[in-house]
Formats: sequence, C-alpha cells, structure tokens
Amino acid sequence: MYGSISSTPPHDARGGEANMDGTSPKGSSVMSGVINLANTIVGAGMLGLPGAFGGTGWLSGMVLLVLSATFSAHGLVLLSKAACRTGRPSSFYSVALASVPGYTIVIDLAVALKCFGVATGYLITIADSMVNALDHLLLTGDPSKDGRLLISVLLSRHFWVLGGLLSVMPFSFYRTLDELKKASALALVFVFMLVGMIIAYANGIADPCIGNETIENGTCRGEFETHTSFSMTLSKLPIFVFSFTCHQNIFPIVNEMNLLSQRRINIVICSSIGFALVLFSVVALEGYGTYGSFVRGDILLNYPENTPVTFLRVCIAFMLALHYPLQLDPSRRCVTSLVKVILKWWHNRKRLNTGRNMQGTGHIGEIEMEQEEEESMSPYGEMSHGNMRNPAEDCDHLFYIITYSFLALSFILALSVDDLGVILALVGATGSTLVSYVLPGLIYIKIFPKSSWPTVMAYIQLVTGIAIIPLALYFIITNQVSH
Repeated sequence: MYGSISSTPPHDARGGEANMDGTSPKGSSVMSGVINLANTIVGAGMLGLPGAFGGTGWLSGMVLLVLSATFSAHGLVLLSKAACRTGRPSSFYSVALASVPGYTIVIDLAVALKCFGVATGYLITIADSMVNALDHLLLTGDPSKDGRLLISVLLSRHFWVLGGLLSVMPFSFYRTLDELKKASALALVFVFMLVGMIIAYANGIADPCIGNETIENGTCRGEFETHTSFSMTLSKLPIFVFSFTCHQNIFPIVNEMNLLSQRRINIVICSSIGFALVLFSVVALEGYGTYGSFVRGDILLNYPENTPVTFLRVCIAFMLALHYPLQLDPSRRCVTSLVKVILKWWHNRKRLNTGRNMQGTGHIGEIEMEQEEEESMSPYGEMSHGNMRNPAEDCDHLFYIITYSFLALSFILALSVDDLGVILALVGATGSTLVSYVLPGLIYIKIFPKSSWPTVMAYIQLVTGIAIIPLALYFIITNQVSH
C-alpha cells in the first residue's frame, strides 16, 4: 500500500552513484536540511511583510506572523511523519498514494504548477531588480548618452530575463537539495545584508526620508498603529500564510537525511521556521516602524534611490537566482512522478489491448511471450537487459528533458508577462494554502486514522486551510475590483 514511484534519478549531479531508491548513500546533515529549508522560506516575499503590518497594525501583525509560523511548522511535522510511515523515497505522490490514491495526479499537478509559478515570478523579479538598479547607475539625463545601444540593451527587461535564466542554469541540474546547501548559504548572506539595511534606516543610521515622495508635514513616517479594522486585517492574511510555505521540500530533506529519525527532522523544522520567524519579525517591525502607514507593498520602493539601495537590488537579484532551484526541484519531482504514472498506464493498456487481440485469434503462446517481454521492459518502454538501454539511462534522459522544459517554459512566460499580478495571487491563495494546510492535515488523518491528539491537530490544520482558501480568494478579487 505504501509503495511509491521513485522520482530521484540514480546518479548524482557529479556523476557519482546514488542509491536506487533515490536516497543519498552518504546522507545529508541536520545543518544542511536547516539551510535549505530556511532558504526556501526566506525570500523576496519578506519585502512585503512591512506593508502587511501597515494593513494590520504591529500587534495584530505579530499575532498573525506567529500563528502562521506555528501552523506551517505543524504542517511540516505532519508531512514528515507521513513520509516516514510510507518509506523512502517519499514525495507528495507517495504519501498521497497511501492516503488519497484517487487524487495523486491532481496533487502532483497542483504542487508542480505552484512551484513553476513562483520560479517564473523569480525570473520576472530578477529582471525588474536589475533594470531598476542600472537605471540609477547608468542614466545621466543626457539624451545623447542615455540613448546609446549598450545602455538600451542593459536597461532592457528582456535582456535581464535571459541573464536571469543563464544565472540559474548552473544550479538547476543538481539531483539533491544537499548539493544546493552552499548556494543556499550564499543566498542567506544576501538576506542578512538586506535585513542590515532595513535596521540601519529604522534606527537613524541612514536617513530614510531623503528624496522620499511620501513626505507630509516634514516627515515620511505615517501613523504607527497596534491594530486596524477586522476586514483590513483579514485582507492581509494570505501574505502571512504564503510567507512560510516550504512544504514541498520536506520530502527531499527526509529522503536525504542521514540517521533518519523524527527527532532530527523536528530539529530541522523548528530551527528553520524559528529562524524565519525571527528574521520576518525584524523586517516587518523595523520596516513598518520606519514608514508607518506610508509603507508600501515592496519596502524597497520606500527607500531613497541611492547607491546602497541600488546595490541591494542587485543582491536581491542574485538571491532569487539562488532560490530558483529550490522551486524547480520539487516541481521536477512531481512532473517526474506524473510522467511515470502516465507511461505505466499507457504500457498496461497497450499490453491489455494486445492480449485481447491475440486471444481473439487463438495465439495463446504469443500472449505469454508478449507478457514475458513486457516484464523485462523498463517503465520507459525500452528493454532493460542485454545490449538495450537500462532504466538508469532512461531516468537521466527524463531528468534532463523535464529540467530543460521547465527552464524554457519559465523563460518564455517571463519574457511574455512583466507582471503576473492576479494570476500569481490566485495560484498562491489556492496552491500555497493547499500545500501547507489542507494536504498535511488530510494526509495525516488518512495515514494515521486512530483518534489521538495529533489527529485532532491535523483536523484543525485541515479546517483552517479550507477556511483560508475562500477568504483569500474573496479579498484578492474584491481588492482588484475596488482598484
């Protein structure tokens, strides 16, 4: 019942051998898991938290931030327990197959599309950040100089979408999250630099009002409130929920964990969520404290257009390039599972149809020979013995096909659309809540049906997610209509 289709190829990115079950022969450490999971959580989304506090007030905002962190950690624990019960290699597909087998394809598709949307948003943000940064550095106000071909190319959004694609490609072909730990650690360095700037402006080390367009009565700081209206607070709820979404990457962490135990996994979860909560609290409180009710949806838009802020825009671009593989990896795993399921279904149907045709002509011996031949074939339709291709080669081919397809489609969409706007908001409202609230609760209840306190908490996780989805959709739609 708990069997699954492996979605991890049997070779690592450096050409070494990996276990045929998709796990690493060496195993990753707790620290590696913490770095990768924390880096999945901490991203450009935290730049919107000061604006969220502007809509909720600092006290209500902190309550929502802590609750979101708590529910996110609980969801990760539920999924990790389900993954340990079903066995390694685990994935959303394997735990869904054990709990809600009728919806495995839908779940994998939802996770893949959600991660694809976020990764494409990263490419768009990389391009926008670089264009905004170079606009400050290169433009002089002299039309004869600003109109040169090189300046035009460097300020082209399409050029930087291509640059973003080229920058993420070296990190897109690693087979395990453990191999991304150095890139994740580097991305966290950029995060700390961003937090340092926010703290500097909040505490008067740098003047936040120079050149600020929102100055009123000699100040760029609006009202600093403890709370706002109930409807306004609820309208900001999706931002807090989405800020801690990282649940798609708990499965590779479980698969790669050395000396696997629930205690070690819980250390990874609590450390990652705790680190993100502290970081988000500092960014939200300090950013909101700097500009009060004048704070904008992207806190960087409040700061002066000067060299330090421009440098940080470049840092954000590099940070998102390092975050991109953390969205590609779970999406690739889900698509791999989908492809294997479809290929298995197609070959089973082909064998069934062949058997029926041969039975109609009385070729029983040929049926037996056909069945023996099918049993010797890999899931990809090629012979797995003799001088024919082996399953490992097929896994490699599938890995590269899916990776290149993901990169190409993401690149094309980022070129075509400069603002995913409502589409990403709708995907986030449904996909993120589904992944971090609804599925963890539902999967745990199905795999551990015996009544217990963890089961009660799983029901609370499930019901909360079901309530959040329509609320988030309602406020997204009403906000778009009102604007």
